[in-house]
Amino acid sequence: MFAFLTTDPNAVVAPIHPKAMPVLLHPEDEERWLTAPMLEALELAAPFPSQLMQVE
Repeated sequence: MFAFLTTDPNAVVAPIHPKAMPVLLHPEDEERWLTAPMLEALELAAPFPSQLMQVE
């Protein structure tokens, strides 16, 4: 079983998929995602910064 969580697309993803993009975590947030109370963990479910991504 698995889950796939989406959020609003950032500026890089929106032209390709305007409705949603997967939630991507920064490596330093992975432990918090797995161990924090749900409401705190959900704060991480935000669009990944577009300046840290590129489309190839």
